[in-house]
Amino acid sequence: MIRRAQSDPALKQVRALTASLDMPRPWRLQTFVDHVATSLGKPIILFPQPDLTAEGFPCGVVIERPDSFVVAYDAASSGYHTDHIVLHEIAHLLLDHAGYVSPASRHRTLKQLFTEIDTDVVLRVLARTDYDDILESQAELFASLVMSETDAPRSGSVLGRAIFQR
Repeated sequence: MIRRAQSDPALKQVRALTASLDMPRPWRLQTFVDHVATSLGKPIILFPQPDLTAEGFPCGVVIERPDSFVVAYDAASSGYHTDHIVLHEIAHLLLDHAGYVSPASRHRTLKQLFTEIDTDVVLRVLARTDYDDILESQAELFASLVMSETDAPRSGSVLGRAIFQR
């Protein structure tokens, strides 16, 4: 089934959200994250993790605690890719997506990535599951739309220039 952009409520929601946000100029991910944290009422802690994807995790994970959000991402990702991963995870927060990571995966994620976190105080864990999932599609679209509005440097590769050419 093909969804039409003009009638897709999920697409409209993401476009409206993106249009409502102020993009820092020049683009700075941390400035954007700080603005979002203020609107959500909790700090967002960016947590680069070495070999995150090598350990079998998705390239980004967000964990909500009573006092903060923690966004973990693969420390080996490039600047542009890092921004995209973090924005994808922030989209889940802004769109108020529920945590649907299984209890076993949640426990594994928390114990491997955050040994100092008391797993009993975690409110939700969000991680990429399936690109066909509507929530994942929304988060991916949000990240892409935000990045298209920034002046962030694009990839220097021929393929990167072809894909991200304005």
